Amino acid sequence: MKKTLSVVMLACILIVGCSGLSKMKSSSKKVRYQANPDPVETMDDKVVVKFTGQVPGKYFNKKCAVFLQPVFSWEGGSIPLEPLTLKGEKVEGDGTIINYKSGGRFTYTDMFDYQPGMERGRVTLTPVGYKSRRTNEDARTADDILRDSKGKEFAPVLISDGVNNTSSWVDIKGNISIAPINYNKTQGVVETADIYFLNGTSELDWNFEMNQKFDALNSLQQLKRIMLEQGLPRQISITGWASPEGEESSNVGVSKNRADIATAELNKLLDEVLTIMARRAKVKPQDVDYYKYQQLKPLVITTRAAGEDWVHFVVMVEGSDIQDKHAIINIVETQQNLTKREQMIRNMAEVYSELREEIFPSLRRAQIALYYSEARKTDAELAKLASTKPERLSFDELMYATYINYNYETKMKYYKWATENHSSEWAAWNNAGAIAFYLEDYDEAERYLNVARDLNPHNPDVLNNTGLLYLARKDYALAKYYFEEAQRQGSSDAEANIPILNLKRGNYTEAEQALKANVCSYNLAFAQLMNEETGTAIRTLDCCLNQNKEVNYLRAIAYARLGDKTNCLKNLKAAIDEDYDYKQKAAADTEFKAYWGDEEFRTITKLYNK
Repeated sequence: MKKTLSVVMLACILIVGCSGLSKMKSSSKKVRYQANPDPVETMDDKVVVKFTGQVPGKYFNKKCAVFLQPVFSWEGGSIPLEPLTLKGEKVEGDGTIINYKSGGRFTYTDMFDYQPGMERGRVTLTPVGYKSRRTNEDARTADDILRDSKGKEFAPVLISDGVNNTSSWVDIKGNISIAPINYNKTQGVVETADIYFLNGTSELDWNFEMNQKFDALNSLQQLKRIMLEQGLPRQISITGWASPEGEESSNVGVSKNRADIATAELNKLLDEVLTIMARRAKVKPQDVDYYKYQQLKPLVITTRAAGEDWVHFVVMVEGSDIQDKHAIINIVETQQNLTKREQMIRNMAEVYSELREEIFPSLRRAQIALYYSEARKTDAELAKLASTKPERLSFDELMYATYINYNYETKMKYYKWATENHSSEWAAWNNAGAIAFYLEDYDEAERYLNVARDLNPHNPDVLNNTGLLYLARKDYALAKYYFEEAQRQGSSDAEANIPILNLKRGNYTEAEQALKANVCSYNLAFAQLMNEETGTAIRTLDCCLNQNKEVNYLRAIAYARLGDKTNCLKNLKAAIDEDYDYKQKAAADTEFKAYWGDEEFRTITKLYNK
C-alpha cells in the first residue's frame, strides 16, 4: 500500500512539474520583447542588439528556467549571440530571477562585427524552458538544453527585422594637412601692375572702383619708372584672368580680351619709355624708330589667356576669414567638372555672397609682370614637366605643380616620385601620406607618415594626418593622442577633426556642441540627425557647400524620418544619379522601410546592368 502511494505521489510531482513548464510554453506569447531601438542599429561598425523583455505576473514557474539565445540571420549566414538565462525563485545557479507573482523585466545587450549585406538581417530567438533545481550553466546552445535538461521549445520570437546602419555615414576623412608650399612663383619679377575689370567685361575704365582701390594707373606708371631706371627687362609676361563664374568658354574669351587690353597698354608704355631713352641717348630723330626696334628685339613678351583663376581663388580663400573655407577648397580639389564645381559653391547663398564681394572682384584682372632675371615657369609648363620630366623640376617646383593639380591620383603619383627622389624632405612624405589616406590606401598612408614623423616628429601637419589614419583604423586612443598633440603644435585641422571621435563613439550631443562653429558642415548635420533634430539637420544639409551624394542621401534619410515621401525620393534620386551603387544601399536601408513596397521607390532603386 505504501509502495503504491509513493508511486502515485511521484507521478503527481512529475505531472505538476511538466504541467508548469507546459503552461509556460502555451502562454509564452504573453512575454513581450521590445528591441531598443527597433530595428537594431550599428555603432562604430558593430551591430548592437539590445532588447527588453516583460514577463507578466503568475507566468514564470518557480522551479523552471528559460534559456534565451538570440540568433542574427541574413543571406550571408547566421550568428548565435550570447545566451541569457531566466530562472524561477526556487532555481539555484546563474540567471536573472523572475518573480512568480509580480513577473519581472530583463534587459539583453550584445554586439558583433557588422558586414555589408546585414541590413536586411533579422534577430530572432526561440526560448527553451526546462525544470531544474539549478540552471544548466554549462549549456552554450539551445540544443544543449534540449538534450541535457529535457527542455521544451517555446514559440519563436522576432526581436528585430532589419539593421539600421545610419551611424556609418560619419565623414571620417576630416581635414587632411598638406605641407605649406615654399615655391615663390614671382621670383625674378621686379614689379607687377594689375588692371581690373567689371564682371564679364574687358572694357578699360581707370575710374572703376577696383582700379581706384588698388591705384592701378599709378602701378602702370611705376613700371615705366622702373624701366627708365633699370632699362628694359629680359621678359614681360601678360596674363588675363576671369573670376570663376558663368560659362567657362565665355570666361576664356573674356580673359583673352583682358590680356589684349593689357598688351595695348603695355605697348603704349614701352613706346613712351623708349622715346625718353632715345632722347637721353641723343638719338637723331630719323633714327628713333630703328633705335626702338633694336631695343625691343631681345625683349620676350608673352601673352596668355588663363581663363577662370581657380589657383588664386584657392589662395585667397585660404587666407580669408570666410566660414567653411575648408569646404570651399575641398570642392575645388575634388570636383573636376567646372560647371558642377561652381554650382556647388553657389548652393550656399550666404558664403557665395561673401565670395562675390570679397574674392571675385580681385580675380577679374590682367597682369603685366617685368622680369629682369630668368622668369619662372608658367603653371602650364610646370604641369607638363611634372607629368613628363619631373627630374627637371626643383623640389619646390614639383610641390607647387602637385598643389595646383586637382586630381588626387595624379597628386599621389607626383608625391610618390618626390619621396623617391627627395627622400630627406619631410613635406613630400607627409603630403604623400595625406593623399594616400584620402584615397583610403591606409597601409601606404602609414608607410609615408611613419617616415614623415621620423624626419619631423613634432610637425602639426604630420601629427594631424597620423591622427586621421588611426581614426580610420578605429584606434581612437591613438587618434585622440595625435590630434591633441597636433592641436598643441597649432594645427587648426586637428581641432576640426577631434569631434569626429565623438561621432564614431556615438557621443552625438558632445560632437554637435564641438561642431557648431562649422555652421554648414556635413558632420554637424549628421550629429543633429542622430540627436533627433531632424528639421535642423535638413537646414544644415541645405547650406552645405558640397551638395554631393552623401549630402543628398543623408537628407533623404531625414525626410524619410519626417514621412515626407516627395522630398525623400527627390534627394534619393539625386544621390543615385551621382553614384549607381546607392540603388543597392537604399533598397536595403531600413530608414526607407516604409517605402519598400512603394512603386516609385522600387523604380528608383531597381538595379540594371551597368
